[in-house]
Amino acid sequence: MAVSKQVIHVIGLNVTVYGLDEYNQLPKGTRVSIMFALHGRLQNQSKMEPIAQAICQLNEKRDKNDAHILVVTFDCPNHGSRLVHKLANFAWVEGKHKNPNHALDMWSMVNSTARTVTELIDVLEHYIFGPQSGSLVQVWGCMGFSMGGHATFMAAANDSRITVAIPIVGIADYLALMESRLKESDLSPEIYLPKPFYDMVSTSTKDLDQKLSSKHILIMNGGKDVLVKAEFNGPLVRSLQQIHSGREGYDWKYYLVPNVGHAWCPEMVESSVEWCYRWMMKNSVVPASKL
Repeated sequence: MAVSKQVIHVIGLNVTVYGLDEYNQLPKGTRVSIMFALHGRLQNQSKMEPIAQAICQLNEKRDKNDAHILVVTFDCPNHGSRLVHKLANFAWVEGKHKNPNHALDMWSMVNSTARTVTELIDVLEHYIFGPQSGSLVQVWGCMGFSMGGHATFMAAANDSRITVAIPIVGIADYLALMESRLKESDLSPEIYLPKPFYDMVSTSTKDLDQKLSSKHILIMNGGKDVLVKAEFNGPLVRSLQQIHSGREGYDWKYYLVPNVGHAWCPEMVESSVEWCYRWMMKNSVVPASKL
């Protein structure tokens, strides 16, 4: 059965909340967890509806002591209802489009999306639940696909309230991604990745491994992804294997999905749902599964 969805207006955004009608039928004060689901470049928030529905369907089997999960989506900057300049969403050379500001445009969208998640966490409970004497949310999570995956890394690293993260075909090393694309396109870094911008991004992404070392993070890449290559997450994963405070495979996991490119696949959906069940509904009280 389809999960309910409700659009509310918060900080100038059309925010869609999945699973709220079902939550409102539960006893007052029932624990809740909220997962943000961030879409990819050239998409809009409707692309995250299938995963939002799949995650919220966990609520159908929740025990009385479990948290109810809500999923929240919104359009990223310059996408969907917020589109103001279509060319800015394209790469340097992509089909008939040529965007010389690709690196700066996408970074701005990634960074703004991550910050928007934080800004929503600041106020969202009031808009969803009304005035409360305390927080009802036991877990905040963030997940995203492609550009939304890049933003998920940033949001989870920079907001201590986010304890669960699922970046899908995303990358933590934005500069490595841009440098690779420049090389493939035979374009000049001096022109398309100017030093002041490069230095700013380098500073902004510094120590992401340290900032993610206590997060329940499920990183998924496609083994055949040529757009966002899995290899660029290698340094982060190797560092987390050394410094993460939890157990690999249970508290955090890197999943390289074989024979999958830059796309969703059933294994990614299934793994995301299992991760949310463990860390957002049960919050670590279930035994380790095949993850």
